[in-house]
Amino acid sequence: MLNHTANKILLNDFLLNVDMLECIRRGSAEILFASDGSVLLIDIPSQIYMLSSQSHKIAEHLISKISANAEIIVSHDKFSYELLAKKFKFNNTMICYNTVYTNHTPLESKNSTVNIKILTLGYKDIIMKYYSKAEIIEEGYIEDRLKSKVMFGAFINDDLCGFIGSHTEGSIGMLEVIPNYRGKGIGAALQIAATNSALANGRYPYGQVIEDNLASAALQKKLGFELSKNKVYWLMK
Repeated sequence: MLNHTANKILLNDFLLNVDMLECIRRGSAEILFASDGSVLLIDIPSQIYMLSSQSHKIAEHLISKISANAEIIVSHDKFSYELLAKKFKFNNTMICYNTVYTNHTPLESKNSTVNIKILTLGYKDIIMKYYSKAEIIEEGYIEDRLKSKVMFGAFINDDLCGFIGSHTEGSIGMLEVIPNYRGKGIGAALQIAATNSALANGRYPYGQVIEDNLASAALQKKLGFELSKNKVYWLMK
């Protein structure tokens, strides 16, 4: 019953709340609150709290239900974000837009020079070397993603030139193109592969774009992704 109520509330802004909706869709969410146009859930595999509230008063109520030991919290409104920033001590904050491929038709890759393959554990070190957010992820995270077979690599002549993957909570991310290979359409080829994989597995193909990352936003729009009008706030200890 709570799942149905939460789903109905969140669908009022699909683009903004797609991450919460994906957790509910795949059955990994525990709904902690769903009423008055507001939702609080925890994604069990990732232990990420996500909330969307309609007022300052409700935001305070939802935040009171979040464990003091929470490592990552995602807010879908500014007043919850500001309250969370005061209550918890976070080392890192990421403000972004959700970006969603809402079409059900797989994307066509026109880059014949790039070969896309699932990456194995042998690529862990090179991923850690080039992943721009390697310093804020938990030890063993990339290894876990590789073991889960959700990391894609782009190859030219058997040389790894970029990678992308799916995060534990379901979003597409970790997109990096190794510097020497930039400007060859590799980022688009990787994004297409990850998007089509999400579609094939019945997932919402979505990710995040940092608020000032104009190049990433342009790539997403070029491929047919839609960006949320409002921002999503990630807070990480």
